[in-house]
Amino acid sequence: MNRLSFANLSTLPASIQSPEARSAGGVGIVHFGPGAFHRAHQAAYVDDLLTHDPRWGIAAVSMRTRGTIDALAEQDGLYTLAIRDADPSMRVIGAHRRFLGPEDAAETHSLLADPAVALVTTTVTEKGYCLGGDGTLDMGHPDIVHDLAGTTVPRSVVGWIVAGLAARRAAGTVPFVPMPCDNLASNGAKLHAALVAFATRTDPSLADWIAGEVRIPSTMVDSITPASDAALYGDIASTLGVEDRAAVQRESFTQWVIRRHRVPARPRPRQRRRGRHHRCRRL
Repeated sequence: MNRLSFANLSTLPASIQSPEARSAGGVGIVHFGPGAFHRAHQAAYVDDLLTHDPRWGIAAVSMRTRGTIDALAEQDGLYTLAIRDADPSMRVIGAHRRFLGPEDAAETHSLLADPAVALVTTTVTEKGYCLGGDGTLDMGHPDIVHDLAGTTVPRSVVGWIVAGLAARRAAGTVPFVPMPCDNLASNGAKLHAALVAFATRTDPSLADWIAGEVRIPSTMVDSITPASDAALYGDIASTLGVEDRAAVQRESFTQWVIRRHRVPARPRPRQRRRGRHHRCRRL
């Protein structure tokens, strides 16, 4: 059986929503941690957005292993989202455009420095932010110790974000907006404090710039996302007629709450088509 790809989107059942007719676009979001929850949750919102604003494609960055990004790359970034609820459904998501692993540090650095990238989002679990019991950056965490030593390939998401912001500041370009998407209380404020604390150890002037110029909204995300299993893969193969080894599943309810904050305006394309309203709420 063939793997899901752009080449066989036209063969899928007519009832399956897919990005078949979508125009090409750029990367506007770099995402660290492209696991099942991100692909079932944030990427679905972005997939809706891309139908009328193609600037917001996602670059998926995995800091530890290549399994997920390789599976996505083998399928042209496509995968099936199965809704498991009273009214089940399936759709094909096509929000990811770049696939970067631990060996692709130079390309990750380049993307973080690119002015077209406006958001850097994260789903790395609470432990991924390297915070101590008091909610501040743990300077003794092995990944933070490694990154503060001056390596060009960070191990922590904090190290990566600071490196990207340093490149923006050096180039005189607008900073991207970091947006944590893990259920950590006051996640925006804690990540902001962690970035400032990290930068203080390497470049106090950069720390001052981050403190004054970088805005990080706090967020809340919610949707039950069971692990993908053989039953899911079998169901998709029988329904779509193609194999999909990057498929994910979740309940129908989903929520993404973003605390309102000011960000620099980005140029909009001259023509925009109407799209579906996004199920995203701002406080």
